[in-house]
Amino acid sequence: MKLSLTMEADAINVLALNMGRIAVDIDGIELTDLINVVCDNGYSLRVVDDPGKQVVEDSLPPVVLLNGIQCSTAHITRQDNDILELATLQYHDGGDSDWILYTGYGFLLRLNARRYPVLALKRMGLSKACRRLIVTLMHRYHTDILHLDAAGERLPGFEVFDW
Repeated sequence: MKLSLTMEADAINVLALNMGRIAVDIDGIELTDLINVVCDNGYSLRVVDDPGKQVVEDSLPPVVLLNGIQCSTAHITRQDNDILELATLQYHDGGDSDWILYTGYGFLLRLNARRYPVLALKRMGLSKACRRLIVTLMHRYHTDILHLDAAGERLPGFEVFDW
C-alpha cells in the first residue's frame, strides 16, 4: 500500500505488526484530519488504545464466510472412499452429488448443505471413524467444508487407515 500524506506533526512513531499492519503514534496533528485523508484515499484507519493491539474488521457479514479444513484421505476407510465415490456419481436423481464432490484426489464435503450431514453419512454407510472425524471437526472448528485429499495432512488424534 502506498499512501501519500502532507501533514505536519511534532513526532511520529511507527511500530511494525504482523500481516503487513503498522501502528502509528502521531503527536501534533488532529486525529480527525488524518482519518479523513486516509479515508479519502480509499483505505481504512482503525484507532486503538494500546500500541501493538490488533484490530481486525471484515466488511463481509459472518453468514457468507465458510470454515474449511483439508486433511488426508487416510482418515477414512477404503469402504468410505468407495461410498463417497458412488455418491458423487449420482446426478440429478435426488442423490448426494450436490454436497459430496469428487476432486480428482479425494472429496469435498459441503457439510453446511445438509441439516444433519453426519446422519446422512451414517445412512450412506460411512464408518464410525469417518463420522467421528467429521463430528469433531464440525464441533471443534465449526467446519462447513471438509476436503479429504490424498495429499492432505494427517491430523493428530484421529484414526488412520493404510489402504
